Amino acid sequence: MRKSILLMIQTIHFLKIFILGLILPFFLQASETFTPYSSSKDVPVSVVELWDSYNPSSEELDTKVINETKENGVISRYVTYRVGTFKGVEARVAAYYTFPDKPGKHPAFVWTHGGGQRAEKDRGIYFAKQGYAVIDINWLGRSMENGVKENTDWGKVDPTQGPRFYKNALRKQWKRTLVPDEYSIDPVPSPRNSNWFLLAVAGKRGITFLEQQKEVDRNRIGFAGFSMGGVITAMNAIDPRLKAVAPFVGGTGFRHIDLTGIPRSSTKAHFQHLELYKNTIDCSSTWPLVQCPVAFITSSNDFHSTYERIQQAMDLLPHNNWRVSANIHKNHGPGPEQWTLLNLWFARHLKGENIYIPRTPKSTMEIKDGEALFTVVPEDLKNLQEVEIYYSYDPNSRTRFWKSQPADLHLSNHLRHYTTRIPVFPQLPIYAFALCRYKLDEAITLQNGSTETLTVNSVEQIYEPNDLNLNAFSNIPKTRLIDDFSQGTQNWATQNGSNLKGYIFQNPELDRSDDLALCLTINPQGRDLVLRLNTSSRFLSHGKDIGDFHATRKISGKGKQKIVFTIDQFNGKKDESLSWSAIVNFSISITDLESKQKLDLSGIDEPRYLQRIEMIPSP
Repeated sequence: MRKSILLMIQTIHFLKIFILGLILPFFLQASETFTPYSSSKDVPVSVVELWDSYNPSSEELDTKVINETKENGVISRYVTYRVGTFKGVEARVAAYYTFPDKPGKHPAFVWTHGGGQRAEKDRGIYFAKQGYAVIDINWLGRSMENGVKENTDWGKVDPTQGPRFYKNALRKQWKRTLVPDEYSIDPVPSPRNSNWFLLAVAGKRGITFLEQQKEVDRNRIGFAGFSMGGVITAMNAIDPRLKAVAPFVGGTGFRHIDLTGIPRSSTKAHFQHLELYKNTIDCSSTWPLVQCPVAFITSSNDFHSTYERIQQAMDLLPHNNWRVSANIHKNHGPGPEQWTLLNLWFARHLKGENIYIPRTPKSTMEIKDGEALFTVVPEDLKNLQEVEIYYSYDPNSRTRFWKSQPADLHLSNHLRHYTTRIPVFPQLPIYAFALCRYKLDEAITLQNGSTETLTVNSVEQIYEPNDLNLNAFSNIPKTRLIDDFSQGTQNWATQNGSNLKGYIFQNPELDRSDDLALCLTINPQGRDLVLRLNTSSRFLSHGKDIGDFHATRKISGKGKQKIVFTIDQFNGKKDESLSWSAIVNFSISITDLESKQKLDLSGIDEPRYLQRIEMIPSP
């Protein structure tokens, strides 16, 4: 009898295990944020289908506050929240949540950092002092505070950039494709296997986090991000909960398309399912659906949001409430005149303040009789300080030299418009825009620096002939003058005036024959100086990057001196020689040996130290 009872108990026990084994997978599957697709037929083929079935508010956030500080009227919390459950394991991201320490409901926004970066407490504090609640998501998982172990943990998925930044990385590097692997959601090719999808989900959950905070007005939420964070911003811009977005140097889309006339300049080679990618993940699929106002903040030579792609993205919007602000002759580094647009944009669209933001200036370009007549019409003239017109024949916007052209003012019918004439060369494209600079009603103190002006870029005009042939660059008449500074430093970017940087060697009008020498006319003004020149060749056509080179020279005395460098006097890689035509970014600095300080080369101080740069026959 005892044996029978024991046998019965064992049988019941094994039955329990067997039944549990049968039903456990169903419970696990039910706990998954996304049920894996079992067939390619189930995979969504449009961005609308991709997100329609996802509710970012349906799962608990399970927010944990790791620490909290109160200082100068601001509360800052180090938090983690649940992104979702993937492959049976919870994924969480860390973030700084910062808000004003005062009663009321505040406007708020999500910030997403760029590649290789991390969430920043100081950024949230700055904006909390402006009246915003901000959640700054640490999606990459880099350490945020010394001594704090809790951080982003993606569990059994990995949308990060590898172990260099994320200690729990499951892959060695960034995953571009939609192809499944052991760390992706779906066992078939799917947009949910893209790293971008999971980062967008983390962003949507960030919006949900803000909605649920008692100090946040859920009807006044925005989204912004830098570089890769700009892509996350653009992907989330279709979320109906957002009232405004501001992507920085990222998020254009079209990165699967080569730059005009430049083979292998896109990322399309990485995609085995290109149509699926461009219709579900690429930002060009989201822009036609974005209803909220868009401020795109960038640089004229940005590698990540190339300039023509920005205009293409804005052309897809179903509304005209957008602005582009780009600083000139720079890559991936907007300046104060551009960053201030973020402050103004959110003040108007989240705070509801009556903020004056000039509209995007309209432009046209008419080609006739070997000339292109470019016209820009700033509709808003209040506080308009100056109009700068730039053009180029080079389709590679990452490396192009934007040539400044004088703008002629015309007045008619109470309108003010500016024109310039650009020579047209057979088989070559033309790219042109105007940078309109406006005086602010009062100076704005930013997180880094301050500004009294704002720039708003016009609509870009693009002419690309059907018979485009970049070999036709050789037909452009050449000059050996690089700059005589008659227009100041308009052809250069400056950092506090102490460095001149620019793309001047990519000017197709410049004679860059390697048998020429580089000559700089300098007046040391009785000081002992060191001149330093640096070059880089990144983002040229595929295979043409020859690395970085530098050259230095001590200078002393009074009066003008011609400082000459031959091409072999630049030092770089052992196995590479410099070529003038391979210089993309060229920088100049002059240091005073006595004070150890770099001199101001911006032209504010007269007489100039640096007076002329040109190519001359080699000595």
